Amino acid sequence: MTNLLATQTYRANQIKGASPLDLLLMTYDAALIGCGQHNLTRTINALNLLRDSLDFSYDQEIALGFFKLYQYCADLARKGEFDDVADILRELREAWAQVKEQYNPTQNLNSASPSISSQQTHMSAQLMAAV
Repeated sequence: MTNLLATQTYRANQIKGASPLDLLLMTYDAALIGCGQHNLTRTINALNLLRDSLDFSYDQEIALGFFKLYQYCADLARKGEFDDVADILRELREAWAQVKEQYNPTQNLNSASPSISSQQTHMSAQLMAAV
């Protein structure tokens, strides 16, 4: 039981200290794990978190596109088509991972989006519940 508690504490600290982009990648990872396990609840929870953390105030058209894609993935998951969902999410995760690689760490991400800290706090709490 001590190992489980240590693992949970480590994961919670990892989530609390993550950047918004890292939280996004972790959420994709949680969804992909759910797909790999054919775990509908875990997959849907992660997809809901991705959907709920969209910022429609920045670019409504892009956010709506992601919203529809996440809904489509949820519908596929409910039909048991986890491999198709995983293929879509894996591509998206790879694209965001490339953004992270190209991201200049000296640039302050928080200055680009004033609402990022409240979104990050919400996403952190939800992600801890999902993993």
